This record gives sequence, C-alpha cells and structure tokens, in this order.
Amino acid sequence: MQVRRFANTCVAEEDLWQEGMLALLKADQTYDPNLGIKYETYASTVIRNRLIDVLRGYKAKDEEEPLVDDPVGKPLDNEIEHQRKVHLLHKALGSCTAIERAIFNAYWQGYSYKEIGGIFTVNSKKIDNTIQKIKKLVKSYDED
Repeated sequence: MQVRRFANTCVAEEDLWQEGMLALLKADQTYDPNLGIKYETYASTVIRNRLIDVLRGYKAKDEEEPLVDDPVGKPLDNEIEHQRKVHLLHKALGSCTAIERAIFNAYWQGYSYKEIGGIFTVNSKKIDNTIQKIKKLVKSYDED
C-alpha cells in the first residue's frame, strides 16, 4: 500500500493505514470493469488521492484559527450542510450514464481534462460538458 510514502507526516501511520483501507473499500464499490481501466490502477489512484486529501485536511486544520463563539454548534451545522450537498450530488449522479459518472469521478479525484481524456478516450469538450451537466443537475436539485 502507498501509506509508506506518507509515513513521515503529521498524521499517525495507523490513521493513514485506516484511511487507505477505507479508500480501498470505496474503490472496490465504485470500480467499473467496463471502463477499460485495470482494477489495480483504479484502486491505487483512489487510495493515493484519499491519503493526499487526509494530509491536506490535517494541514488545513493546523492553519485554521480556533473557534471562539459556539464551537459546539458550528461543526454539526457544517456536517449537516456537507451531507446535504453529498445527497444532492448522489441524486444528480444517479440520473447520469455510467461513463458520465466515471468522468465526473475522475474529475473529482483531481485528474486534469487531458488525463481524463486519455483514460476514457474522449475529448476535452465532452469532459467539460459532462461536468457542467452534473453541476447544473446538482444546482437544479438544490433549488427544489
């Protein structure tokens, strides 16, 4: 597993292993063999991206100023808002084709349009149209 690359960071190695295993479970659930990507490639990308996100989150927490007023209520409010947005995204993705979901997933994981185009053999315009379509769907569901 790729955890060893990140071992000398501010995050405990056990926490990184746990995050890596959770990412592996996610990769197992979201992998689509019809897309022509090897499972190992897909899973290692999902794991690497998750570990990078975790490290970014720890860095951001270190840089944040401490909460002064109502520190108990704000995190819960943020979590509720986050869950609402995740629900809207899942709802939007549910009305998309498998290739559109895969393109958006790659975009969400930080791949560039060029990299996504190479993986799925589609042009940048198709990628942009797909991403804009999903964003519009999320916005339309949010307005309901």
